[in-house]
Amino acid sequence: MIVLLCAPQAVKAAAGTVRDSLQPALSMPVVDSLTPSALSDSIRWPADSLPAGADSTTLDSTTVDSTGIRRASSLDAPVFSSGRDSTIYDFTGEHRMIYYYGDVAVSYENLEIKAEYMAYDIDTRMVYASGVPDTAGKLVGRPVMTEDGKEYEMETVHYNFGSRKAKINNVITTEGEAYLHGEAIKKMPDNSIHVHHGKYTTCDAEHPHFYLRLSKAKVTPEPNSQTVFGPAYLVIEDVPTPLLLPFGFIPKRSDRSGGLLFPTFGEEPSRGFYVTRIGWYFVLGEYFDLALTGDYFTLGSWALRANSRYNKLYKFAGSFDFNISESVSGAVGSTDRSASRNFSISWNHRQDPKANPELTLNASVNYMSSSYRHFNSMTNPMNASQSTAQSSISLSKSWEGSPFNLSVNLTHSQNMQDSSYALSLPVMTFSMTTIYPFKRKRGVGEERFYEKISFSYRTNFDNKIRFKESELGTPDFWSKLENGMRHDFSLGLPSFNLLKHINVSPSVTYGMTMFFQSLQKSWNSADARVEDIKSQSFSEFHMAHSYSFGASVSTRLYGTFQYGKEAFIQAFRHVITPSLSLSYSPDLRTPWNGHRMFYYVDNQNTARTVTYNRYSGLYGAPGGQQAASMGFTLGNNFEMKVRNKKDTTNGVSKVKLIDNLNFSGSYNFLADSMNLSLISASLSTNILGVGISANASFDPYAVRNGQRIREFSIAKGDGLARLTTFGFSGGYQFKGGENGLKNNPTTLEGVPRFDPATGDYLYTEYLFYDDFKAPWSFGFNYSFNYSVSYPRGIKEGRTMQTLAFNGQIKLTEALNMTVQSGFDFKALQLSTTSLSIHYDLHCFDFDIQWTPFGQYQSWSFLFKAKSSMLYDLLKYDKRKNYNVR
Repeated sequence: MIVLLCAPQAVKAAAGTVRDSLQPALSMPVVDSLTPSALSDSIRWPADSLPAGADSTTLDSTTVDSTGIRRASSLDAPVFSSGRDSTIYDFTGEHRMIYYYGDVAVSYENLEIKAEYMAYDIDTRMVYASGVPDTAGKLVGRPVMTEDGKEYEMETVHYNFGSRKAKINNVITTEGEAYLHGEAIKKMPDNSIHVHHGKYTTCDAEHPHFYLRLSKAKVTPEPNSQTVFGPAYLVIEDVPTPLLLPFGFIPKRSDRSGGLLFPTFGEEPSRGFYVTRIGWYFVLGEYFDLALTGDYFTLGSWALRANSRYNKLYKFAGSFDFNISESVSGAVGSTDRSASRNFSISWNHRQDPKANPELTLNASVNYMSSSYRHFNSMTNPMNASQSTAQSSISLSKSWEGSPFNLSVNLTHSQNMQDSSYALSLPVMTFSMTTIYPFKRKRGVGEERFYEKISFSYRTNFDNKIRFKESELGTPDFWSKLENGMRHDFSLGLPSFNLLKHINVSPSVTYGMTMFFQSLQKSWNSADARVEDIKSQSFSEFHMAHSYSFGASVSTRLYGTFQYGKEAFIQAFRHVITPSLSLSYSPDLRTPWNGHRMFYYVDNQNTARTVTYNRYSGLYGAPGGQQAASMGFTLGNNFEMKVRNKKDTTNGVSKVKLIDNLNFSGSYNFLADSMNLSLISASLSTNILGVGISANASFDPYAVRNGQRIREFSIAKGDGLARLTTFGFSGGYQFKGGENGLKNNPTTLEGVPRFDPATGDYLYTEYLFYDDFKAPWSFGFNYSFNYSVSYPRGIKEGRTMQTLAFNGQIKLTEALNMTVQSGFDFKALQLSTTSLSIHYDLHCFDFDIQWTPFGQYQSWSFLFKAKSSMLYDLLKYDKRKNYNVR
């Protein structure tokens, strides 16, 4: 609906006294288009549309100055969208006004304003925009101004399209990670902002929890954007604090930039006062960065760190960390003064799978000196209790449309307890997946028997070294390196069925091992012992061979017991999966395979002989005596069917009793004695959500004076077989309160109920109560191990029991608590226990870490701002480390 109200005496040129462009010549109130004062209903409008004194002949071009109208419709004038509700033209007053109601937008060059209500003065080219109260009194459709990609949300705005100046009330704008609130703002033509009574904060709430109260401030635009303010003070939860700043300067950089890293200050009784994490941050191109930081303690300890990150989108990402430190505890000259030099290297690399599917590189390196964890893992005692560290770097290559694959792996394993290391430098594997060389490309009819012949190949090239940390850098260090190369060929012959249900699969294998060093025996008369003398790595080249022939036989047996449809247990099923594997290998103890005889005379002039293999090492002694063995496995699975009243379809549910119960062993037909191997048993199942696994090994032969003898255990009255090892583990995770905290009404229907809070009886219709359903979880894992040994010929059983548990509860959306601990059954005490509390305070984080028991007793208290701008400034970090007593 568009209505034009005009009078000839009110329409004239906008000439006269010069006015402030930000001071409107007349007030522009929000006029409700539905009120009679603004627009009369068409039914109540005077019947005569041409009342006396308003003849249209008086409104012509000689009376009306059309310059302003032409100016408003020219190309450089602002463009308004029609109001969703109505648009009113009012030319009856001193100024020509246009009023827009309902979701209106105006655009002018690079500026756009959207609001629920706007009033535009054609003469002064000024627009006024504001929101409109809804039926509940809430202001809706608040103005939003966008200019040069920057957005401002405000309560009201006066904007002059001629001078490009604006007056804004109650605006919120973003400045990087921060927010600038202004009660009264002037926006200048150069896009600079003058703020009166502003708030500067990193809290994104409409009513911020903390802020700097600014008396005056100015924000300059790009490219040298910065905020300069006068006297300001800190306000927390609307409570002014005595922290006063006479002036401030906040630079803003849209790009990544380097700068000073603010340190942390504190004190440790064992190492003195300290300043930590002080350093400088560097930006190295588009994809890399680098942080160099250091620590200093007044009693002599120090640390240097280099931390770098890199990330190329859709290609790769990773990080690299290097740390070196010297930890000194105790005063100078004291008896308890100690010093230790430590270092660590960490590298993590992840390649995007889509970057190159045929060639991938991934790495996870974690190498450290043995004492590093003790002096540099104070922030997390659970990490300090770890006894091993492992690393791996893997490079894999595949060829599309080819069965070939290549992988190169470097691995590292480190034991913190005895400072031992095991490195592979590297392990290369080249393999060919199973192929069927005689299979027809276009099969017609039944498959021929020779089409089932398969072939596969795999080769490994290993370089491994094991050493102690004290041996690193010694002259004979590289003599510990072991290397070799092994080729395995497998030929799969056609499988066939016996008696329809027994599957038979024969196979032939051939292996060739290459050795690049050898060993010899020598008699050391001084020590009266035979010594091994190894040659240098890659100083020799030898090959050993192995052959074997075999076949596997397997089937499956089912046994079902029915108890009737009316019984709770309707059926019980037992599935047995027996399998046999037959293998034969000839006697390969030949000189060709490295077998030698060493003859020597001991210190008592007695001639002796030692049989050995000069290629023993990384792959063990090649070859062996003639062997014909049979391996057997008996797998079992138990299930039952029970009635289920909730299932209306068939009313039956399957319940797994035992997923797997397996027995395995082997029998060597050509061994001169004790042909039967140890019998292994394993079990895995899940009962009511509890995962259970167990394993055991049994020896069928008896023991005399701590040594196995040829007689069976049952013949000596020790049962069918002797238990040698047994292991059991089980764990469960409890969960609850997935729906969170709720208030639920309960109808009382006039029945008096006792209120424990007031001690009175209530006769209310509803009683609201807290339904405590905070999300929580609690899990545990128990393990038990038993082994039998015969030291000095006496049977001795050893047991190990561990119990680990963890729990978590989310009391509110912001408050979360976790606990980790365990119990040492041997020492009958709790193991290392860690309790942590995290409280999310919207724009701050509150963390407590406490380790009350165990070797690594410690605590820490951290209160910090979430914003990266204020993280180093608004932070309180207090801790007591585990090595401080």
